[in-house]
Amino acid sequence: MDMFEEARAIKSTMELCRLTQSQLARQLGVSQSYVANKLRLLKFSPELEEKIKRSGISERHARSLLRLESEEDVGEVLDAVLERNLTVRECEAIVDAEVMAALPEKIGRADAIDKIDRFARAIKEGCDVLRSDGIEARARTSYLGEDMYITVVVKGV
Repeated sequence: MDMFEEARAIKSTMELCRLTQSQLARQLGVSQSYVANKLRLLKFSPELEEKIKRSGISERHARSLLRLESEEDVGEVLDAVLERNLTVRECEAIVDAEVMAALPEKIGRADAIDKIDRFARAIKEGCDVLRSDGIEARARTSYLGEDMYITVVVKGV
């Protein structure tokens, strides 16, 4: 069963049994985010789904492509991933760059981008301060559609 068949099976089970993602996750012995991530794969058009299946890329590659706005962008990045045999991390970096390139057009104000960048730097500097005091901390910035996520991990607290 491929990733898309599994996603369709999950969706069908949820609909047939009238279960939420959380309820189905408990029944399957998996996390709710596992179910949600599977269902996200159903956002691809049938054409892109077929191209992804033929490409043989991993599910994590495919999920990273979901952050792109257009099918054309997904197709271009997928082609680059295949042509250069990119890892998931390298694929995510290309997607990040594509999302960031489109961001100023969406916001429409350079000052908003500047404020967001300053905020992200401040968080990373905060992690540097913690690390200088012997506390393991790191921050990671990622993008999902129009949203920016900054994840801070502080170990051993």
